[in-house]
Formats: sequence, C-alpha cells, structure tokens
Amino acid sequence: MDKKHILKNDKGTVLVIAMLVLVLLTLMGKSISTMASRELKIVGNERVEKRSFFAAEAGLGHIKAMLQAEFTHRNQANIASGQIPDWDFALDGTVAGIKAATFAKCDGGSIWINDQPLGDGAKWPCNYTVTVWNNPDDKGGITDDTDQLLWVQSSATGPKRTRSSLAVLLRGQALGEAITGYFAQSGSGGGWCHTCRDIRPVSDFTIQ
Repeated sequence: MDKKHILKNDKGTVLVIAMLVLVLLTLMGKSISTMASRELKIVGNERVEKRSFFAAEAGLGHIKAMLQAEFTHRNQANIASGQIPDWDFALDGTVAGIKAATFAKCDGGSIWINDQPLGDGAKWPCNYTVTVWNNPDDKGGITDDTDQLLWVQSSATGPKRTRSSLAVLLRGQALGEAITGYFAQSGSGGGWCHTCRDIRPVSDFTIQ
C-alpha cells in the first residue's frame, strides 16, 4: 500500500491565505471607516462651535450699535455743556424695556438683548443674550458710571448645547468742544431781537 504523506499535502493552502488576507482587509477597512467617521464628527462639532462663536460676535455688534446711538442721544446735554459723558443710561433702567443692573458683575448686570435669534437663515439656529454692567473698580457703584468704562458680554447658544461668550470693555468718549462764548442764549437780555440777548438761558440742550 502507498503511504500518504498528509503533512506534505498543500491542497487548500491558497484558500486559507485568501481568507486571512480577506479578514485583514476587512479589519483595515473597518478601522479606516471608524477613523473617517470620527474625523467627520470632529469637523461637525467644530462647525457647530464656530456657529455659536459667530452668534456671540453678532451679539457684540448688535449691542455696540444700540449703545452708540443711545450714548449720543443721552449725553447731548453733557457734551454741549462740556461735562464728561457717562454710561448711566445703560445701567439705571431709564431706557424703556431695560431693567436696571443690580450688581457690578455679569450675573447682576442689565440685560439689553435677551435670547435674540441670529437670523441668518442657516439650518443651525443660534441665539444670543447681551448683558452690560458697570466696571467693578468704578467708585460710583452699580448704576453710577464715573470712569466711562462699561463691561459688555454676549453669550450665545447653538445646536448640540454649544455655548460661546465674548466680553469687551467699552470706553465712552465724545469728541468736540463745549458751547462757550455764545451770549445770544445766555439769558441776560430783555427781548428777542438781533441786538439783544435772550431772557432765559438754555438749560436743556436736548431740545432743538
């Protein structure tokens, strides 16, 4: 009888190698797919975080425009009479719809913009809230600005519960000169004519 050498029989070896290579390729493909999925998630999260950051920036732009208009309007008399302008209006609740600040910190500041949608038509909506408060080093206190410095913080919320906050310190300044040496409205004259002075001085420079 012929002896069969089983150990030297190489039938099926190619099939085993092919299966091993297939398993290896499958594992590599799965690993690459997992890495790609992870990278996509990271990119997506960064995009969402940037959305909330841009919303916070939009809030700062919004409040700066609002405060600039109010600062000019509320300080007309101070500017015209040569006095130093201040941020009192932003803190003391005199502006309609704005509550007064209760503390010289962000959590006790005056909320000027509350939960405002970003409104740029994007599929990922964001909202921002803007709070202002007096400089804590100001000796005037919570609502009395004496150093022309005002803290402003814009806090935004975005998709996936992302949050971003930006805070800036604004300085209130006004360029120009006080109205002096203009005797036509100094109030020491007797009647209205081009050669005499007014009866009463102008005390309210906001009236045109």
